[in-house]
Amino acid sequence: MTPLQVDIITQALGVLLTPENIAFIAVGVTFGMLAGSIPGFTGTNTVAIALPFTLPMTPEIALVTLSAIYVGANYGGAIPAVLINTPGTAGATATVLDAYPMSQKGQASKALGISIAASVIGGLISAVIILFMLQPIGEIAFLFTNREIFVLGIFGLTAVAVAIGDNIRKGLVAGFIGLLIAAMPVDPTTGQRRLDFGFFGLYDSVPFVPVVVGLFAISELFYLINKAAISEDNSVTTTYRDIFEGVKYAITRPIAVVRSMGIGLIIGSMPGAGTSVANFVSWGAAKSMSEKPETFGEGNPDGVIASEASNSAVTAGSLVPTLALGIPGSGTTAVMLAALLLHGLRPGPQLMQDFALEANVIILSLLVANIFLLVAALAVSKYLVRVVTMPANLIVPAILALTVIGAFAMRSSMFDVWLMFLFGIIGFVMRENNYSLIPLILGIILGPIIEGSFLRSMLVSGNDPLYFFGSTIAILLWVLTVLALFIQPISNVVRGVIANRTDLLN
Repeated sequence: MTPLQVDIITQALGVLLTPENIAFIAVGVTFGMLAGSIPGFTGTNTVAIALPFTLPMTPEIALVTLSAIYVGANYGGAIPAVLINTPGTAGATATVLDAYPMSQKGQASKALGISIAASVIGGLISAVIILFMLQPIGEIAFLFTNREIFVLGIFGLTAVAVAIGDNIRKGLVAGFIGLLIAAMPVDPTTGQRRLDFGFFGLYDSVPFVPVVVGLFAISELFYLINKAAISEDNSVTTTYRDIFEGVKYAITRPIAVVRSMGIGLIIGSMPGAGTSVANFVSWGAAKSMSEKPETFGEGNPDGVIASEASNSAVTAGSLVPTLALGIPGSGTTAVMLAALLLHGLRPGPQLMQDFALEANVIILSLLVANIFLLVAALAVSKYLVRVVTMPANLIVPAILALTVIGAFAMRSSMFDVWLMFLFGIIGFVMRENNYSLIPLILGIILGPIIEGSFLRSMLVSGNDPLYFFGSTIAILLWVLTVLALFIQPISNVVRGVIANRTDLLN
């Protein structure tokens, strides 16, 4: 680090650590966490709602407040994921896989503690890395053109389809169905309508919130109506001891936290990738490296660590292309980009020369916001856990009301509500036939990214398919995709051979 960088960081700390900024960070984190915990109320919505209220503020206070809301909303999505099997935000979708099964086993307090610790630690470490590496990381992110982003999407979908569940075929089928659903809206290059069946609600895009809420929350209600409560353990307690046990568990898994944080930071730094891709890849990596991969999806605490640490790191990572390149790394940072421009800051390669102080204030505010997140989340988590012990005849109507509000609020459309119920039935049928929902969701998320990158690449290359093998990064990603497809069958064969030889020796 150069003396100039040290001087700028010192000045940024002086600007940030004022009573007014600290107060706005505390309010922003709390508001973001509460809003993020409402299913369907995304971090993008939360920051967008707050944006007009920041216009009278100074640029520093406005950007600090929006950053704090971003941090709070990103974690808030984990709360309903743990308690009611519904990700509050898209970034918490993978959290559902292990957090909700833990709640069903009476370990909701521990799951919340793990999610809090993993999120805060991942957020703190990633913010420190970004603080010192903003410009170099921005240059690395710039190496990812449409070609690399297309291959990355294929790799991410393949890796998750293979990693989740015991049946690779079913995982790949679910993933490709997700891509087909993502292709229903209008063609992005010609404007020609495709598979919208005459519904204008599907004209420009498949609304993500009704799809996610339907697949997870509504499908879960079919099972919950036959239970007395969410948790099958009647002795569930809501003590801080259990919550801190979860915090302690996450702290004792530094390698898992750092690995997941690294994945989130790298993927978050790629424009358009976002939290959904990062935490699925992180979850899949954690499962593949675990000694007990079969326990993932059934309440393995390491799955919660993988999702939440990467999810939190994406918050800092997505600011890299936003600040360094002027390209938003996610929907929320697109709103942040608008805020930067409205307050007279022009993101891009010249940012670190023209607005170095403001850029460092934003990154440092993530550190302070994560500290406040730790305090706020621990303060309310004890009382939130009681949701899992509420009678099902009370919680089911409450969840149903929340999901309807969440689906409707995004576009004020009843079409989205009916679409949510449709995907609830689809999700129930898939679960009954042992098809994982995650590849389907990821296919819908990655579909527009993969298609857009593919079409732009073909235009650039003059329709030359060899263009997708024209860079070292692309070739490496293709190799990883092939390995993801065949490593599990090969490892199963090797394990079978070793088991047979062991039986013969015995």
